[in-house]
Amino acid sequence: MGELGMDVNEDLVLWLLEHGDAAIRYRTATELVDSDGAGLERLAADLVRYPMVHSWLDRLKPVRPGDLFNLHGSNPDAFENVCAKLTEMGIRPGMLPACDAGMLGYRRHLEQGGDFTCKPLVAACLNWAGYGSDEAVQASLSERLDNMVELARSAEYDIYIDHDTFGDCPAAFRKRPLVNPEFNGKLPGIWDVYALVHYPTSLMTTETQRRIEAVAAYILHPDYQALHEGYGYMRAGPRRYYSMGWSVHLPGYDGFEFVRSGHAAILVQRLELMAHFPVARHSQWFRRTLDHLEGYRTEKGTYRFPANYLREQAGGYWVEGAYMRLEANRRKRLSLEIESTFRMCKIKRLMHEGPGIS
Repeated sequence: MGELGMDVNEDLVLWLLEHGDAAIRYRTATELVDSDGAGLERLAADLVRYPMVHSWLDRLKPVRPGDLFNLHGSNPDAFENVCAKLTEMGIRPGMLPACDAGMLGYRRHLEQGGDFTCKPLVAACLNWAGYGSDEAVQASLSERLDNMVELARSAEYDIYIDHDTFGDCPAAFRKRPLVNPEFNGKLPGIWDVYALVHYPTSLMTTETQRRIEAVAAYILHPDYQALHEGYGYMRAGPRRYYSMGWSVHLPGYDGFEFVRSGHAAILVQRLELMAHFPVARHSQWFRRTLDHLEGYRTEKGTYRFPANYLREQAGGYWVEGAYMRLEANRRKRLSLEIESTFRMCKIKRLMHEGPGIS
């Protein structure tokens, strides 16, 4: 075994390697220790044979141009969910030819212009999956960062306008606030944050790092967290109104009364995501949430979170915590404990990896 990351307990790493299924073992060896490569070939071979990997790979469908639900939706076959799940299990380019072939269609689709409304989503997914060197992916990520940092540095949180401003807002779109069109394309979405934490190293400079941190600080501000969840509605033109969604609200920001609600499903996911940002790691929200999870430490030093903190559903959005499990047999007695322990170790490793985005 290689060198341990700071604050990652060696006994827990060994326990995960002994008891975890293929995805947990591979990710433990590649992400929780500074591995010297010994044994990784065997672990990678186990991963590419892992039944859960192939069940999700079967859901990677060809691109259907013009079909929004092929890319985005609560169906587990939607590209955003399949790509995220395969990546979370540890699959990277070159490991599975069938996966590379399936991703190629989406890479070409983005290169050729793709569906405008889902361009940032597809780029963020492909970048995280290991295709961040693609010119089209990098162009999309750079464009999104340019737009978001402009708003972040303005520190503007007064984003709503009256529904009667344009005189054409249908009654059905008055149930939630209306975002001023001035902010269309500038507000950060959850997939934007995944793009930022895995930003291509070839594009990373000191100034880029500062820009990324500015966006993270904007999200962590109380005025941002007080915005309507999902932002509300947007106006794209005369009588063209749409629901926005995908704001980056942080469960636990105002306390943990939500623990039995749907927000519980994204608590661990959001903490792990925001652990990449130095500004987040020093926030009161991060420290309170970490302390909250420490409350689920067992007598032997492992962790066992409530089951609704690590859900695996038949349908839903990955970014809403619908597909969080990495163990194939969730009825196994230790399954939830293994999952919880791995997640906590991963968060702690991220906290001590240094000042930059990883």
